[in-house]
Amino acid sequence: MIIPSFSEIKDVTNSRYELVILTAKRARKIVDGAKPLIETDSTNPVTISIEEILDKSIVFGEPMSDREYAKKIEEEKNSKYEIIRERELRELESRTELEDDFIGSDGENA
Repeated sequence: MIIPSFSEIKDVTNSRYELVILTAKRARKIVDGAKPLIETDSTNPVTISIEEILDKSIVFGEPMSDREYAKKIEEEKNSKYEIIRERELRELESRTELEDDFIGSDGENA
């Protein structure tokens, strides 16, 4: 289990109690089936939630309902997927241009 140093905790919050509450709530979400927001080798929900908090994937903010929280997480996930799709599309377009240059306009190798 990760035991963050006080300096790491101070970067997140000045209150250890807030950290405990956030960690417990996120760990509960993971136990209930939420996917981790980071890549990790950990299987312990508490450890995963602490790693997410230290990675700033989970941050303190305005209190929100479970529905609002789920919507926010879904929007962030979709945003990340959109970035990945755009990157893959640019790579595909780049490969297509290289293939076109290699083959040439008459269908023969250049």
